[in-house]
Amino acid sequence: MIVELKNLDYKIIKDVLIKILRKEKKFIDNKILTEISVKSRGDLRAAINDVQTISKLSSEDQIKILFDERNKEENIFDALKKIFKLKATNETLRVFDHLDMKTDEIILWVEKNIPLEYRDKELAKAYELLSKTDLFSGRIYKQQYWRFLVYENIFLSYGMASLNKENKTNFTKYKRPTRILKIWMNNLKITKKKTISEKYARHTHISIKKTMKEFPIIKLLINSNPKISEELNLDEDELAYLKG
Repeated sequence: MIVELKNLDYKIIKDVLIKILRKEKKFIDNKILTEISVKSRGDLRAAINDVQTISKLSSEDQIKILFDERNKEENIFDALKKIFKLKATNETLRVFDHLDMKTDEIILWVEKNIPLEYRDKELAKAYELLSKTDLFSGRIYKQQYWRFLVYENIFLSYGMASLNKENKTNFTKYKRPTRILKIWMNNLKITKKKTISEKYARHTHISIKKTMKEFPIIKLLINSNPKISEELNLDEDELAYLKG
């Protein structure tokens, strides 16, 4: 027997999240909890994963991620509509130009929503375009030849839109990739690492590049002597990063 499992209402999801946080003795701002519950689109497991990650952040970083992700999603949804719903034009090539989002993140959004828009041959062609995008992405990292970003953009924008034989008017509820939050968290960690390295390099008169390279050793050194962190004037977030 086939049983239909309907998406949970965001209020139910929020109640579950509050109970979990109370038991774990952790705190997340009410607005952020509401945002997580709504964005999960009925998926309780996804909401719990987001809460687990965000609960490790400071209150300031929690607010930052709330507004950063909200603004990004409003813009990426508009961009997805243009490449998935409209026929390709010269304007299509510039659809991602004004997004405050890295190409790697855009790829995740396109990858997540391809199955919602295409079927059969178009679906296969869409994944072929995505694989070519990934191929050039790998070449960029290996060869550091950033000119290949042009080709990534062509495949993701004009390439995808070229699969549309006509402008579509149907509504599609686009989904958020689950890996986006992890990317944001990683970028946050890199930022903390860089600010600590800059302070250490300034005091020891060595290059930031060398400090970043030898960061594991420097981390042990700072943790072993509280006077060093005081002299470097590290803030609470930077100290938490070092201890974590």
